[in-house]
Amino acid sequence: MKTFCSCSLILLMSSLFFALDAQKILNAYRINSDIKVDGFLQEEAWQQAEIASDFKTISPEYGKSPQQDTRVRVLYDDEAVYISAEMDEVSRDSIMTELTQRDDLGNTDFFEVLIDTYGNGTDGVQFVVGATGVQYDAKKGNNGSEDRSWDVVWFSEVNLGEKGWICEMKIPYSAIRFPDREEQEWIINFTRRQARNNVHGVWDEIDPLLNGIFTQSGFLRNIKGIKPPVRLQFSPYFSAYTVSQSNGNDGNISQQSFNGGMDLKYGINDAFTLDMTLIPDFGQVESDDNIVNLSPFEVQFAEKRPFFTEGLELFQKANIFYSRRIGGRPVNYYSVYNTLQQNEEVISNPQNGRLLNASKVSGRNSRGLGIAVFNAIESGSAATIRNNETGETRDYQTQGLTNYNIVVFDKNLKNNSYVSFINTNVWRQGAEFYDANVSGIEFDIKDKKQNYSVEGVAAVSVQSFTNRDNNVGHKMGLDFNKISGNFNYSFQYFEESPNYNPNDLGFLSAPNERSLGFFANYNIYEPLINFNRANFWFGSSYRRIVDPNAFNRLRFNIGAWFQTREFFNIEFWGSVSPQAYDYFEPRVPGRFMVIPGFCNAGMWIGTDNRKKFRTSFSSNIYQLDEEGRWGYSYNINPRFRVSNRFTVYLRTYVDNQFDDTGWVNFNDGNIIMGQRDRLIVENLGGFFYNFTEKIGLNMRVRHYWDRGIYRSFHHLSQEGLLLQTDYDAPHDYTGSFFNIDLNFNWRFAPGSDIFINWKNNIAGGENLMIHGQNYFNSFKNFENYPQTNSLSVRIVYFIDYLNIKKSLS
Repeated sequence: MKTFCSCSLILLMSSLFFALDAQKILNAYRINSDIKVDGFLQEEAWQQAEIASDFKTISPEYGKSPQQDTRVRVLYDDEAVYISAEMDEVSRDSIMTELTQRDDLGNTDFFEVLIDTYGNGTDGVQFVVGATGVQYDAKKGNNGSEDRSWDVVWFSEVNLGEKGWICEMKIPYSAIRFPDREEQEWIINFTRRQARNNVHGVWDEIDPLLNGIFTQSGFLRNIKGIKPPVRLQFSPYFSAYTVSQSNGNDGNISQQSFNGGMDLKYGINDAFTLDMTLIPDFGQVESDDNIVNLSPFEVQFAEKRPFFTEGLELFQKANIFYSRRIGGRPVNYYSVYNTLQQNEEVISNPQNGRLLNASKVSGRNSRGLGIAVFNAIESGSAATIRNNETGETRDYQTQGLTNYNIVVFDKNLKNNSYVSFINTNVWRQGAEFYDANVSGIEFDIKDKKQNYSVEGVAAVSVQSFTNRDNNVGHKMGLDFNKISGNFNYSFQYFEESPNYNPNDLGFLSAPNERSLGFFANYNIYEPLINFNRANFWFGSSYRRIVDPNAFNRLRFNIGAWFQTREFFNIEFWGSVSPQAYDYFEPRVPGRFMVIPGFCNAGMWIGTDNRKKFRTSFSSNIYQLDEEGRWGYSYNINPRFRVSNRFTVYLRTYVDNQFDDTGWVNFNDGNIIMGQRDRLIVENLGGFFYNFTEKIGLNMRVRHYWDRGIYRSFHHLSQEGLLLQTDYDAPHDYTGSFFNIDLNFNWRFAPGSDIFINWKNNIAGGENLMIHGQNYFNSFKNFENYPQTNSLSVRIVYFIDYLNIKKSLS
């Protein structure tokens, strides 16, 4: 009898354990009547649906029961899935409602749905509705990453009451992809944020000690008999511009232009989608944050063009695709200046290529194979050269007709693992131009318990020339990682050969490096003393140059982050590096500059983001093992929420460098280095004003100023040391960039927008001997700088084939 009782007790305890550990299941309820999405839930079907409740917190503490309940229901029919959430609250005043625009939730309560329709556990989509009615949608990675450039048309309404609020959503099947089978089983989860106390609750618990969001989510079942609809959507646009350009005191040049084109989205089948843009127009994208670049490396700018930010996650494999190359600077943009003859000057040289069209096909089938194809065509570019003596002009072709192509295969494996192959190809018309091809593989293999992973990458680049040998290079890397638990770590190896060059369609600052690295961090997710959470990390890296095989740098990093009970965030960091050797700054292969030992320390503090006045402050100070060679920087970023509709912000950044050392010039076969005092000041400010959740106005103003005063010049010896020289040419400088972006946007219908945009761009520099060395002098001389003013209107109208078909029937 004792044995029977003991076995029964063991079985009971095991059953309870597995029941607690099992993922939750929610059954959807099929309806045959219409649902009005109004936030009131008056239809009887809502009362017949199963309820998902018993939420648990994921922050600021994990695993607690929220004080207020949340009840979620799911309905479906042949057109869409409907989701409602009833969220209890203490009072109406407890619901935070800062009004923002789409894909920006701000300081507001929200309800979120996470869906992985294919059940592969690697990625999915999220639909979020704020208590203000603002919509937020994005593609979501299992690691928590988000691609919020993904936008689809869906519907939602909210209803705020005295004891809580209701969110009602309709997600058409045309907005998502799912397998073509009789019964669906989707991974799903629901989260809720209560902004007043920063509590995030989730329906199926997500343990922060375990890796993965979708792999810890529940299941939505009982969706039967639905079919993927015809997904055919058009977004024709019309835009008008008036542009005024001034070259200081040389007068103004004004011109007007009108553009038209269209974006198209077509569902090839249940898994794959074709996206096309015909005669695209990106004139309204936000201005780049230009800087004075004294480094030997190219500046990388963020992609802001909508077509190139949406749905490109599969194209990011092996880190060999940089979308700004498409429609970017022509390959021979600078070469034209080397062809000038006596009395000639360049009077026109387009800085960007003209993109004719672009298309992409992407998706993942029911077997977990993701396939993505991208293609874009860019017209040729030519500079115009004028002979000032004869008045004759001639053209110099800076780029031929160019085709950009990318192909990706990405296979999901067991345990949320994957392996990918990617190929990028650039073809340029004309014998004077070269073609380029890069092929890469990437993999991430995890164990069954999601405790460890092995990641790897390898790529080969080939640049094909007509009149000389091809240029071939490679890169490869391997990481071993512990990814779950409080303590995580990573061992890394990486190398790039001297000839590796993906920059025709990718971005690489400099090849010819080999590195070993170790990184470890310890996370605390439970409250500790006066802190909600904390994180501590340590890292080290050892780098060498591949050719010649020589030591480059050794660095150690340490840091910590804390979140207080009052939701202040505090971060500290520091690093130290013994003497290093810089093989890039001299701009000559094989030459190097000795860098003295280096140490730096920094900190960052951010106040509670929920408050009307919120600010952050960061600072950093560094010192090299050489007298007088040091620097500091600081960044202040206050933000004031005047009301739930109106927010103003400011950011001031100051970077002061003393005896900063860098390349200056070549002189009589020598490399000339200079030591300069450099001051960088950047002020950025603006405001957001939202009339409704669909109508908003925002302004962004940025001024960047950089001054360099050279204290001494030196000849660089073969041993990398700075020697005395008679070189004394003037190189002191200032550079100034001023930008204004003012935008009005109105979503007047689902997926349809009106944008009105004003831009002002001013750029120039000063002769310090004439204008002095004061930051404020740069404002006085704006009228002498080249500047561009543009005013544009863009109208986009969304057309869905299903809506047309429904209207006709």
